[in-house]
This record gives sequence, C-alpha cells and structure tokens, in this order.
Amino acid sequence: MANSTITASALVLSFDGGLDQNGDPVVLTKTFRNIKAAASYDALLAIAGKLAPLQQHPLVTVERDDTATITA
Repeated sequence: MANSTITASALVLSFDGGLDQNGDPVVLTKTFRNIKAAASYDALLAIAGKLAPLQQHPLVTVERDDTATITA
C-alpha cells in the first residue's frame, strides 16, 4: 500500500476582481506559502476570514494546496 507525506502546503485565496473589457470575470489570487502541514482546515478558514477584510476585493474561495511525496 502506498503512503503519502505532505512536504509543502500553501493557502490560496481567490478574490473577485470584477469584469475585464470583454465582460469576463477576473479572478485575483494571493498565495501564502509555508503553511504547516498539520494546520487544520478550520484554522486555515479562520485565518482567511481575518485576512479577507484587509484586501481590496471580495473573497470568493479559500483553497489549500498541498504537495506530497508518495512512497511504497
């Protein structure tokens, strides 16, 4: 059975940047790297909630981007 170990994590916040000249939605992202692998989803959502009001655009999504090593 294969095992995985998280080697890096990032918190990715996506914001509504409005519409471009063609009327298409613009999505802006901010990535916070070096997130502890043991950080819970609840903790990351709480941090996103604290960071969102400090931004110029409204928050749309909160994502966690993990990189893992897979071993046998």
